[in-house]
Amino acid sequence: MEKRNDGLSFIVCCNKFGWTRSWGIGRERFQLLLGALGVFVLGALLSFFLSYKFYGDAQDIRAQKQAEIDELLSAVEAMSHDIIGDKKLEDRFIKRVLRLEKKLASMERTLSEKKRRRTLPAGGSGFRTSDIGHDYFDAVEKDIDRLAKVLDFIPLGKPTRGGISSRYGYRKSPFSEAREFHGGIDFRGKIGDAAAATADGVVEKAKYDKGYGKHVIIRHKKGYKTLYGHLSKISVTKGQKVVAGEKIGEVGSTGRSTGPHLHYEIIRHGRRINPEKYVR
Repeated sequence: MEKRNDGLSFIVCCNKFGWTRSWGIGRERFQLLLGALGVFVLGALLSFFLSYKFYGDAQDIRAQKQAEIDELLSAVEAMSHDIIGDKKLEDRFIKRVLRLEKKLASMERTLSEKKRRRTLPAGGSGFRTSDIGHDYFDAVEKDIDRLAKVLDFIPLGKPTRGGISSRYGYRKSPFSEAREFHGGIDFRGKIGDAAAATADGVVEKAKYDKGYGKHVIIRHKKGYKTLYGHLSKISVTKGQKVVAGEKIGEVGSTGRSTGPHLHYEIIRHGRRINPEKYVR
């Protein structure tokens, strides 16, 4: 009885050399091979799917991080624009205050002249005081209050009564012939003359060193600091709150000085600036 072969046979013939080769594989082995091939294909497909998924997740994470970085850079850029805009706004404000002072002085002269001549009614031609309502005075009062609050922490005015003896900028050193940069302005004075804070703030330093001698540094809002050097006496302590016009010391000649005077500096965001436009 002939045994039936349920497997597969592979036959290769070569007519040129006249030989024939054959290989056979049983059904069980064929099924095993087919199963192994199926597992391999399934594993390859699963691996491709997982790799694609992980790649997609990685792309999503990368996009999220990139968005966070872009947002942070935008915030930093906006912050720098705000700082620059704030400084420009501060400079424009100071210029407007100076123009306002000139206008007020001009108005005072004009009103005095009108009062002396007495040729026009109060308020000018066609103006009636009954036209002014309470809202007008309320608005003006609010504007004055806001202006007063801003002026409290901006260092405006002179810290002592004397005139300016040495200005801000490059000059010939009083100790040698060398050219040096003078980071503030000097005010004439006598030993014992009062030195006052030019704005509200907190005393950051009240000490002695070889350069400024006895000196006081006051920290104000909006990045401002003021320095008062070569004092003969310090009247405040570190951490003390002071207001504009309050005495912080007395004029002297301590430290690196050639005679009695008050050295005055204004520092804005860590940089010394010319105090003259603030003094005027």
